[in-house]
Amino acid sequence: ILLVFRVFRVFKTIRFIRFIPGVERLIEGIMRALKSSVVALFGFLIYVFIIGIFSHFLFRIDSPEYFGDPLKSLYASFKVFTVEGWFEIPESITHDMTRVESFFTYLYFMFVLLTGGIIGLSLVNSIFVDAMVSDNNDELEAKIDRLEKHILELKEKSEKS
Repeated sequence: ILLVFRVFRVFKTIRFIRFIPGVERLIEGIMRALKSSVVALFGFLIYVFIIGIFSHFLFRIDSPEYFGDPLKSLYASFKVFTVEGWFEIPESITHDMTRVESFFTYLYFMFVLLTGGIIGLSLVNSIFVDAMVSDNNDELEAKIDRLEKHILELKEKSEKS
């Protein structure tokens, strides 16, 4: 038990993070990004859940190692989304199938990869990054507005003279 408490000493080093320059802005940006991407993350999790359950019912007999139960199926679907198992999983399923069954299985996994992996993860990532850097955009927009106002004032002065 004492060894477990000694492990907590490692967390003391986290206090040194506050000495990193600009860490407050970084933490604020992360918090802002998490708040703005909650809906997209929730929607993506629902999509992963639907694809996982659907895949379980489609492939539980052909590939019980990946789709034998719903939790394995969710994990295998997430592996396809993250392009970790995008070709191993369909290959392991189709080795005993006919050509037509293999074709539709490959088509299904291409659909899953495109919608979940490329479009879904990219959308969640872009929302997160956009919210993370939105503070910088606000400052730049304010500077541009001031410059435009100053240019209009100079233009009016030059037209009067």
